[in-house]
Amino acid sequence: MEQIKKTLSSFENRGGFHIFFSTILLRVIQFVLGVFIIRLLTKEDYGNLSYAFSITQLILPFSGAGLYLSLMHFGAIQEKLEDKFKLFSYTIRRGFFYSLIVITLIMSLSGLISNRMPGAIHYLRLFSIYIISYYLFYSVMSLLRIMKQNKYYAASLLVNSLLVFGLSLLGVYLAQGSGYTLGFVIAPAITGIVVLYVLKIRHKGSIKIFGPQGDLPVKTSEYTKYGIYAGLGNIASQMAWQLDTIMIGAILAQSTMVATYKVAALIPFSLIFIPSVFMQTDFVYIAEKYNNKQYLINYYKKYFLIFSVIVLATLITWYFLSDWIVKLFGPEYIEAKSIINILMINIVGTFLFRVPLGNILAAVGKAKWNTYSAVVLLVVNFILNYLLIPKYNIYGAAYATVSSISLSCIISIIMFIVYLRQIDKP
Repeated sequence: MEQIKKTLSSFENRGGFHIFFSTILLRVIQFVLGVFIIRLLTKEDYGNLSYAFSITQLILPFSGAGLYLSLMHFGAIQEKLEDKFKLFSYTIRRGFFYSLIVITLIMSLSGLISNRMPGAIHYLRLFSIYIISYYLFYSVMSLLRIMKQNKYYAASLLVNSLLVFGLSLLGVYLAQGSGYTLGFVIAPAITGIVVLYVLKIRHKGSIKIFGPQGDLPVKTSEYTKYGIYAGLGNIASQMAWQLDTIMIGAILAQSTMVATYKVAALIPFSLIFIPSVFMQTDFVYIAEKYNNKQYLINYYKKYFLIFSVIVLATLITWYFLSDWIVKLFGPEYIEAKSIINILMINIVGTFLFRVPLGNILAAVGKAKWNTYSAVVLLVVNFILNYLLIPKYNIYGAAYATVSSISLSCIISIIMFIVYLRQIDKP
């Protein structure tokens, strides 16, 4: 208990609880918004929208070639604030160019991508705009994090979630699914622009987006390479949660089944924010201690101790409240409960191994390792979905996801041990 108290006290001093509670509010807002959307749209329309968004989510981590992820790693280890601003300026300018290329490709190939579910084509084109909005927002959020402005980061997350909720709900009342999509898409861009404007005022013009930025403190090739590997790794990781939805649509071609599975995945997928918040708060601090073996070991031990308790509490809560929670989505989604029961198995591995160890490896500069692990996960997940969905329908997708995530956890443990042994070597 004393060790847990010390860890939580340190977490509070770094602004961790500000991020934690703002993220809880964010997830509650997202959950409430999801319930509203599910109830306001027809099941078929929600299935088409979900299918399009699942495809978009796969590409999001690679928006801007993942340079906002490079900013997190390389910006964290820069001692001068001026160098952090230089990297941010480069991230924005170069990343916008890459994002526009991705948007153009999606717009051009939307018909081909959604040929099995033609009702999703329109939504896919609208969601493609989210790529540049997402990139701007998370580039600004990365800048706040490397400046260790966790309280401002938490406030920005909360403002963005409220804006997403307001604009999306207004949009669905005015124009159904299309209105919801537009509101959802533009909210992060608005938040990012406002936060960036405030930062420019606070730092008296030190943040220059379009003017000359001078020499970068790191090689552009290394900076871009890290972003690409981190982005690809995140894409493959996202696919572990999104591939099943896409393959259900591609193999079964029934929007109602896509809708049911998407609702089932909503709860376990949303809960990932709990360990993610903890790691987001400490990412910069871990990056600074990338070659301190004892620090990394002690950090993970403390994390494992705390989150073992959280995992147990989460599973007990679901056991007693599952019927009530599922009823929130409406009577047509009651069958989703049995799917959720299967997917909740992922909570154990994701909370205790996959999220913490993956973030630690990314913080210490081993984004490439995460990419290799994620690719293995993706291949296994694809094969299992291909074999199990035709036989077990949406249950097969749940079995495939649980199996592939479990394998990913084992790989993460092995990679962390290998990295610790490398620190001892010259």
